[in-house]
Amino acid sequence: MEVEKIRGKRKNAVSIYTKFIKNREWHDKKIFCFFEGEDRKYYGTRIKNNLEITDEDMVYYTCDGKENVQKLYDMIKPKYSNVKKMFFIDKDYDDIVSDGELYVTPCYSLENHYVSIAAFKKILHNEFGINDLDEDYKKCLKDFEARKVEFNSEIKKLNAWIYYQKLKMKELGNVNISYQNFKLSKIFDIKIEELIIKRNITIDLLKQEYQEAYDVSDAELEPYIEQFNEEGKLRGKYQLKFLECILRDMIKKNKDEEYFEIKRNCIYLNPGNNMISNLADYADTPKELITFLKTYKK
Repeated sequence: MEVEKIRGKRKNAVSIYTKFIKNREWHDKKIFCFFEGEDRKYYGTRIKNNLEITDEDMVYYTCDGKENVQKLYDMIKPKYSNVKKMFFIDKDYDDIVSDGELYVTPCYSLENHYVSIAAFKKILHNEFGINDLDEDYKKCLKDFEARKVEFNSEIKKLNAWIYYQKLKMKELGNVNISYQNFKLSKIFDIKIEELIIKRNITIDLLKQEYQEAYDVSDAELEPYIEQFNEEGKLRGKYQLKFLECILRDMIKKNKDEEYFEIKRNCIYLNPGNNMISNLADYADTPKELITFLKTYKK
């Protein structure tokens, strides 16, 4: 099943390359942008604003994964040097940097940009109608930051374990283990006022979830855990899930007239429903992205 999935992705890369070639009559008129997936919802507005262009000036390709974007970059760059094009990928656990027309996130992935204190402040203002003069504003910020510190401290071991597994996969050339379906809800109950740990993240627990995983001891894993003290290195999807749970809890508490000084009306935010798109305006825009786009503009 995993082999078929990989073959499907390869076909998708060839299909996109074919579409790009078929659009050759527009090669000198438009900017061609290649994305891993729904990250176009984050980058689109930022590209348009920084380059002062419109949707009509751009062609988007959703490439179904990082490997396809990199493959298309290698296929297209040498043959079409005069075509305006940009490729966007997440850094993940890889040691790669932006290069020419290839932009690599400075953190694990673009999801990390959604979970900063600055982004949370914007959500409080715009989605909850909480002003910075309100006591609820200070309370929410304090609790959010405290929960995030607690969550990050607990999630480090999972990040280190996944990183170790990926290193082993590269070393031995095995098919990737999929971590997309790992449920944080099995481990945490994430609320704005407290982080409840249902089960400790242990190697035994992870081995139960992924029986095909490589064996590793706590002593062997310890050096890897230290690498994840920086928030930006933590897996972005787990960070975004943390934010989703916090927002869900805040909305519920507001509805039940708990936690907040007053009940706040007109909250229409639906956490978990297309967060990459719905919260894109609040997410951070790193200086590295601005520099990349400014360089491209020149």
